[in-house]
Amino acid sequence: MTACPNPTKSRYATRAAAESACKRVALRVEDPLSPYECVCTWWHLTKRQPEQLPRAVDAPGPVVERLMVIPDIDFREIVVADVRSAGDPEERAALRHRRILKRWRQHLGQLMTDVEQQLKERRADKSLEGHDWRKKATGHRDSLALRVTECQRLRAEAHEDTMRRDDSRQRDAETAAAMGATRKELQRHAGEIAVHRLITEHRAEFERYIVEEYRALGLEIPDRCAKWARGQRQGAA
Repeated sequence: MTACPNPTKSRYATRAAAESACKRVALRVEDPLSPYECVCTWWHLTKRQPEQLPRAVDAPGPVVERLMVIPDIDFREIVVADVRSAGDPEERAALRHRRILKRWRQHLGQLMTDVEQQLKERRADKSLEGHDWRKKATGHRDSLALRVTECQRLRAEAHEDTMRRDDSRQRDAETAAAMGATRKELQRHAGEIAVHRLITEHRAEFERYIVEEYRALGLEIPDRCAKWARGQRQGAA
């Protein structure tokens, strides 16, 4: 765990607890506060507006698919840019997609190892240049630590969501059986769940096939599918 750069600040274990504290403080002071996640993994309050992190739901399917297969050197560049709060917004959002989280975490770990090794190798450099370099390297390490914490939280949330959906499916099946559903009805229910899972796990392919079939039949692509078509054109470009 990285040492807290603001150890005198009040700390909160979760975002919800920090947001609750913000509301309490807002009753006493005029300046609004916002919660932010610290490199120490706790939450603090600040008067500054925190960074608006990209959301996985904003990642186009083709971009997610591309990040799954691009070479490591290209993927690493996207990760480094995100650590600096820069880069393409859609690629940054795709990093946070549940299908990319494992690869993202691996590259963050490699980058963290690299910067720690460099700090170790240059710790004896007492020159002014060395001091400036260590300051920048330490800041970069702290930014990496924030992304590692975010990635771990997203992976935990994804796992929890998967477990919750599995439990829900089990309860649905038990309820249907208890209500006297026939074997054929249960089989149809199982098939519907399997199709839903397949679409969820291969969303980008599903979206691409929908657009291709509409075009093949000369049909106008519905508004709800328009963004998928745009994503395909961007991917092809």
